[in-house]
Amino acid sequence: MLFGTLLDYKEIKTKPKSIARDYYIYRLLLEGNATKKEITDLYYEISRMNPTLKREFGKKIDIYSHLPCKPLNAKKLHETDNECLIKLLTPQFVEPLSSSVKIYIANRVQKESNFTANWINALNDKEPFKLMQKQSLAEEFLKIFNEMPKSYRYKLNFKLDKDFLYQLESALSPYETFVKNIVFDRENFQKPSNSLLYIPQSAKLTHQTFFYLGINALLYGDKNLSEILFEKAKKSAYFRSDMDKSLFFSYLASGNETILSEISDSFDVNIYSLYAQEKLNIRASNIIFLSSSREKATHKFNMQDPFSWTLLLNNIKNMSKKEMELFTVGFDAQETLPIYAFLLERNMQYKYHYFIIPFEKYLSNLKDERKALILSIARQESRFIPSAISSSYALGMMQFMPNIASDIAASQKIKNFDIDDMFEPKTAYKFADIHLNYLAKHLNHPLFIAYAYNGGIGFIKKTLQSDKLFKDGEYEPFLSIELLPNAESREYGKKVLANYVVYMEHFGKKITLTDLFETLIKPSQTDKSLRKD
Repeated sequence: MLFGTLLDYKEIKTKPKSIARDYYIYRLLLEGNATKKEITDLYYEISRMNPTLKREFGKKIDIYSHLPCKPLNAKKLHETDNECLIKLLTPQFVEPLSSSVKIYIANRVQKESNFTANWINALNDKEPFKLMQKQSLAEEFLKIFNEMPKSYRYKLNFKLDKDFLYQLESALSPYETFVKNIVFDRENFQKPSNSLLYIPQSAKLTHQTFFYLGINALLYGDKNLSEILFEKAKKSAYFRSDMDKSLFFSYLASGNETILSEISDSFDVNIYSLYAQEKLNIRASNIIFLSSSREKATHKFNMQDPFSWTLLLNNIKNMSKKEMELFTVGFDAQETLPIYAFLLERNMQYKYHYFIIPFEKYLSNLKDERKALILSIARQESRFIPSAISSSYALGMMQFMPNIASDIAASQKIKNFDIDDMFEPKTAYKFADIHLNYLAKHLNHPLFIAYAYNGGIGFIKKTLQSDKLFKDGEYEPFLSIELLPNAESREYGKKVLANYVVYMEHFGKKITLTDLFETLIKPSQTDKSLRKD
């Protein structure tokens, strides 16, 4: 049996609507004996539906029965009314249909005032992107390009007119996705990527759009244009880490070392601020290692109860500054150190960064390098909150997915293992060490291990074997770090690496980012048999 701890329908109904509640509904679906009526009731009360949960509901009830519009069926389009047809139509559904069926759909829906059939007609053309540029169909152009698979996108094989680019800019977020897809797959979009060597007109573009355009200019060797675009990216950034990233690439493009001083003054802790401080021999003043002399907290709090953590997060939302400060003091203890650090950072508006080593006795038998890596991952995964649950039901401090945790338990022949055991710090650390032993068979570098921990060993293997990233070249490995295709793993890896440098220094193992960056492009020092040297 995969799971052991179950809440029945009545118990779940008493819990606050949250991801934690969703998780126990998921467990009930897998193991419980709830009636169809109870399951249907719970379906309407999900906090955040994910594909895994939706699939399990689909095994128990007809999840489409309550919907006014059922999924489209190409053979029964005539049975679908116009309102549903308009709501459910997507480029991926329409593109494989015959020309006559496309025309039929377009004729049916084009009379609706709130729907345009132009993109459907474009899908009937041999050169859809050229047609849409000619007709100035910017919204439709982005819709088709962003929603269709790569094989279809490659129909875009020409330079885009600058006036049309200006029209595309007005879409903002969809334009960001378009630019990202072009730049990240530049070798297959040589003419379109060349079109992006321009200065946008819109000042409302996202930070990421300006940054990707800057990367594109840098790849083409246009340093002046890249500096302009990175400056725009910096000015439009909301997060300090994004400002530092943009500044750092301005430094790479210009070679102007005064930019390093600006980055080194950052209140954020990231690979670029740490690198700048390292180069300038400056010690960060906002990194604080936190501990507590008290064993027990003033507050009574169950660290292994997901609902207690959910309730805490809900309670602090409306607290005044003074209330928060008083509330925070009550967690100043060894047993609740993760919550204390979490609340302190919030109180200080994230200008100070608190590093902790909670539940340290469970790490006492590990070497400093492994201990630093586990702590670096746990800090990024959960801020060391033992009862943390992600929207995909990764569990505990180390955020193990249920199937991986169960596989490890089986390999270790752990009897009576229950997936909720991942809320225990001792178990979380132990499983992390076991999993890292597996990853270390293939990888040496903490950044690549972080990528694999987040995205899977298959992801990093595919990335390295593609022979596109982490090779010797100008601006490397920084370009590769920012061009990693998986956005979540890309940001995750950078944060874990920054944590790792901080923890290693704390343990007296001085390791420089300069060395870590240099080894990233040397296969013999980063991975074992995943790519050729």
